Amino acid sequence: MTSQENPALRGPQFSEEAGELAERRLAALRQAYPGWEIVCVTDLSVPVWYATLPATVTQQQRQAGVRETFMRFSGEALASELPVQVERLHSARAWHTFTAP
Repeated sequence: MTSQENPALRGPQFSEEAGELAERRLAALRQAYPGWEIVCVTDLSVPVWYATLPATVTQQQRQAGVRETFMRFSGEALASELPVQVERLHSARAWHTFTAP
C-alpha cells in the first residue's frame, strides 16, 4: 500500500518513517484478518485504529465478549486485541454448535 492509496497515514501525526510503518502494519492486519474491516484514522490529535466485524454478532457471541467494533490508539494494540476477538468468535460458535438441541 502506498501513501497515495491511504493518504491519511501521511498526516501531521506521522513522520515519513512512522507513516511507512503504519502503512505496513495496516496492510499486514488486513491480510491477517480478512474478515474484519481495519482502518487507521489520523486526522485527530492521536491516531485511532479501528476494527469492525461486518457480520452480525449473535447474542451468544456478545455474551462471549465479541465486539462488532473496537478501537485502539496504536496498530500494535489493535494487533493484540484482534486474536482475542477471533478466539471469542470461534469459542461462541463452538459453544453454540455443541450445546444446540
